[in-house]
Amino acid sequence: MPMQAVPAVTPSPALIERAADRFTQLLGTDAVHREGRNLAEFRDPFEGPAATAHQPSFVIQPETVEQVQAAVQIAAELGVHLWTSSMGRNFGYGGSAPAVSGGIVLNLRRMNRILDIDAKQGFALIEPGVTFHRLYEELRAQDAPLMMSVPDLGWGSIIGNALEHGYGYNVHGDHASALCGLEAVLADGTLLRTGQGAISNSPVWSCHRRGFGPSLDELFKQSNFGVVTKAGLWLMPRPETIVTGTVRCEGDGDIVPMIDMLRRLMHEGVLQGVPMIVGTPADTESEEAGNGAFTMRNLRQVLRPGRWNARIGLYGPARMVEARRALLEEACATLPGAVLELRTYSGEAGPDEVEPRDLISAGIPNQVLLERLHGIFGPRIGHMDFSPVLPFTGEAALKAEALVRETLDRYGLVGPFGLLLTGRSMVSASMILFDTADAEQVETTRNAVREMYDRAAEWGCTGYRAHVSLVDHVAAKFDFNDHALGKIYARLKQAFDPAGILSPGNHGIWPAGQSSRDG
Repeated sequence: MPMQAVPAVTPSPALIERAADRFTQLLGTDAVHREGRNLAEFRDPFEGPAATAHQPSFVIQPETVEQVQAAVQIAAELGVHLWTSSMGRNFGYGGSAPAVSGGIVLNLRRMNRILDIDAKQGFALIEPGVTFHRLYEELRAQDAPLMMSVPDLGWGSIIGNALEHGYGYNVHGDHASALCGLEAVLADGTLLRTGQGAISNSPVWSCHRRGFGPSLDELFKQSNFGVVTKAGLWLMPRPETIVTGTVRCEGDGDIVPMIDMLRRLMHEGVLQGVPMIVGTPADTESEEAGNGAFTMRNLRQVLRPGRWNARIGLYGPARMVEARRALLEEACATLPGAVLELRTYSGEAGPDEVEPRDLISAGIPNQVLLERLHGIFGPRIGHMDFSPVLPFTGEAALKAEALVRETLDRYGLVGPFGLLLTGRSMVSASMILFDTADAEQVETTRNAVREMYDRAAEWGCTGYRAHVSLVDHVAAKFDFNDHALGKIYARLKQAFDPAGILSPGNHGIWPAGQSSRDG
């Protein structure tokens, strides 16, 4: 069983007042938000107005590394805890909401400088407030011959997404792996640079992943051991040609040979990046299944055509892309009933030249998915994501989809079922949809996702990310050798941050003697 611990302490009102005064003296009144919309933005946007758990006390927004160091030192002096967010757009997992109510949100969106773009070496050096939209616009403004990877929504922080192990879809679609060299402020205010950055004025900090001795970069991803204030980001050369499109199959069992084919093509280097498969339920599903506006009928308007629809991409010099395309067409011809649909773009194509459905594959940040969801379900739509890591097999895909469909049907919920293909594994990308104004639906969704993690754990699988209310639940699934991994995390937390100043409970990591009360 996991180690038992006492709850983390919620600061008293008097201590919150004192802390707010100190942070205002440090940062100014415009960088400390205590009420109204400026504070509400940093709660879980999908919890609904009646939520009481995971509530921040106030928000601070430093602009410099020195201010972050000073803020951490003030927090340590006063004994309050900071909950770090970059832009705070991690909506399906709780946004900027802290694991323990009363946390002060340390939001880094004002640290939004692009410090360097090196077209020859193919990287950018950025701060955590730099969004996918912002970097894309700067690359275009400089006519830099580089292409970035983007997730489904481009409004978030690049560093924040990567630190959460987020995904895009082209060559550098594994965003955590695209980072190279971090700068982090530790809980005592120490400033650390990892890898080659530990050499003053290193010319290869953002070019070479490791330093001398253990590589520490991974310790600052999905953790609470420090506040990341800079990172190098690898970018791909702007390709001469982009070919993107879909492979579509109509039978339930077609997912097995489809995944066998896609896996082989990925291993051979024919397909690039992170293909995504969306499963659309057969027409025999009840069109009225769901609740209110959140019905299968409405969901079908968002989903792609075909029982199984795989989005794919090819990038590079035209001759190389043509060779990859020929191999792809040859492979698809052996898949009975498969329909291959492809579109070709210049690597220089901008947003006005690319079909909306292809913007992500073309590395162009957008809000198309959010706009479609709002258009169909209305502005009160929320989602909680169910994201287990699965074996890269069609059988695992069928098993996971059956779990999602059966559970959602039983709870009166709907949501798309998707799979991100990551080379040697798959990540389920299932958005469970609900009405944020309906407190019962919010709680029902949380219960459904919790149950699905329980059932997936019976297969030896669990999430790569989780909503802030479920992080302890998911962390407890890593139970080998009496939860040895979680105990190591706790020991590292004790070494880095024994007072639990930085994001206590993030990803289920607590200092000794602390745990969550919020649930």
